[in-house]
Amino acid sequence: MKIITSLEDLNFKSQPTGIALGSFDGIHIGHKALIVTLVKYCRQNNMPSVIYTFKNHPKSITSENRGPLKITSDFQKLQLLRELGIDYTVYIEFDEKQRILAPEQFIKEILKEKLNMQYGVVGFDYRFGYKAEGNAMLLEKLKGKYGYELQIINPVSIQNEIISSTVIRKLIQDGDIDKVNLYLGRQFSIMGTVVKGKGRGGKELGFPTANILLEEDYVLPNTGVYFTKTILENKIYCSATNVGYNPTFGKNPISIETHLLDFKGSIYDSKIEVLLLYKSRDEIKFSSKEDLIHRMTIDIQKARTYFGL
Repeated sequence: MKIITSLEDLNFKSQPTGIALGSFDGIHIGHKALIVTLVKYCRQNNMPSVIYTFKNHPKSITSENRGPLKITSDFQKLQLLRELGIDYTVYIEFDEKQRILAPEQFIKEILKEKLNMQYGVVGFDYRFGYKAEGNAMLLEKLKGKYGYELQIINPVSIQNEIISSTVIRKLIQDGDIDKVNLYLGRQFSIMGTVVKGKGRGGKELGFPTANILLEEDYVLPNTGVYFTKTILENKIYCSATNVGYNPTFGKNPISIETHLLDFKGSIYDSKIEVLLLYKSRDEIKFSSKEDLIHRMTIDIQKARTYFGL
């Protein structure tokens, strides 16, 4: 898959394309339905498949807030698109020029003149252009004028709940990892670098942990202990991960600490990915360090049972 980060680098004038449009935050099963439709059509019609999306969420420009927290990092997002068989991803910054572009101007100048779109795929709720005035119905209305085919993907639902990035963010924040993973069609994961923490895990408690500095502004699960798998140097380790404030030791900023089962060695400065599988319990403030150690022993044993170790 080729990644294009500037509109000036687009060169499809001699080659019609199929394009999927959207933010694709999370690449959940609704997004996958759209992308699979695109890839299948493009392969049948011998044309390149193109994703047109943004590095930053449009709401980071159009809203007073910084935009929604991420479900996937840039690296994860691009890797998932690559695995789904996309040929090109146009991955640009949503900026002031993009914000003020009128909907029909976007269709004419970007989709047709720069990307040579012959076939487009969008979700039922896709919005674009100035003040998000463009939508799937406008794309449908103008397809004859600009000469392209259009496929609008209906919402994907599970048990009458429409799958969306907004819904998934809420589920992550609620710690409902089973449903998060079901809606994503994969295991929710976070990536980061192992940094030095306060050293309590190994020295004071007997359970050394990897303290993770996240590489993106991820939406975080609510506090508690999770059974996880950790990818380190292309190896997968069973693990238990605490997301929380360590209230037993006073007031602390939120941290993510992972204990790799049956692992010995230093992994400071290593890049790791933690896949969340199951929430075991909520965070607890213990009355003493001894009570915490007792509970951590139980947590690790439960993790071993969960993984069949």
